[in-house]
Amino acid sequence: MGARLPPVTVMVCFFFAMSTRVVVGLSRVGLGTVRSNCFAAASTARFFSNDAAASLPFEDNRHNSIMIKVRPDADASFDESTFEGSLLATEKAALHLGKTAVWIEVPILQSRFIELAANCGFVFHHAEGDQASLCKWIDTEHTSRIPCFATHQVGVGAVVINLSSNQILCVRELRKNYRPYKLPTGLAELGEDLDQAVVREVLEETGINTVFEGILGVRHTHNIQFGRSDLFFVCRLSPLLDNDGSLPEPVPQSGEIEDACWLSVDEYRDMVNSDDDNVRHPMMQRIMDLVDQGADHDIQRTVLSSVVPGRKSSPLYHTPLTK
Repeated sequence: MGARLPPVTVMVCFFFAMSTRVVVGLSRVGLGTVRSNCFAAASTARFFSNDAAASLPFEDNRHNSIMIKVRPDADASFDESTFEGSLLATEKAALHLGKTAVWIEVPILQSRFIELAANCGFVFHHAEGDQASLCKWIDTEHTSRIPCFATHQVGVGAVVINLSSNQILCVRELRKNYRPYKLPTGLAELGEDLDQAVVREVLEETGINTVFEGILGVRHTHNIQFGRSDLFFVCRLSPLLDNDGSLPEPVPQSGEIEDACWLSVDEYRDMVNSDDDNVRHPMMQRIMDLVDQGADHDIQRTVLSSVVPGRKSSPLYHTPLTK
């Protein structure tokens, strides 16, 4: 007769057979699928069976971490009375697997779990829509490498010049104007390319359709909206003419723009170069110098494929090639 399995091993095999959530979590972090060999299963689950509290279901996550997802309906896996103990047990499991961080996603309707997670040392990383993400660095041998969320916002500004009439498109906002007139500007939306963002912003603020030509310069500023940094891309665009070849009249955006108009380039240049400190604009002085160099010197856009499997092609912005 073959050797009998020790009682602890039998119980571990039964635990693996009944708890599909933990099995899924383990298989995703590279421990392999549970095989019929119960000794193999026991060796991977030992750190669970010895803990007083059962660990929470988790899955492998990027950058050598694990992710715990609290479901909107908070099923039986997430019991408030045992959550803290289970969370600490999961942290021990992550350490056993050599992970460096634990993440928790909590939907807004289950926000009561946020306080419980905070009691275990978790902190907010970011929140968006109806979900908050919390994290905890558990690698005691190294300082945390978890980056801040959304360190930058991306802004765009449009230098739209009609060469035939030597006019530049300008706007004046309803509120908070620092100068008599400014370029159409705005923020890029999530997943929106620069050329798409600047064309959209011009259309929204002035009703003028344009074509993206290139980038004149980039301004990097810190401590802007929400304390984030800002990358502001000043782009060169060309207006699309009406069917009869005439330059369309701009229409100011309701609720945002007080005036939208075509100014002569000479008038605009005089304004940004003014001796009056309340009118002069040092950045636009340099931008207009770049405009005068001609589009051949602008930063160009080339769409290139990615070496990362499954990632879509993306634009590379670069100085013009000489060959």
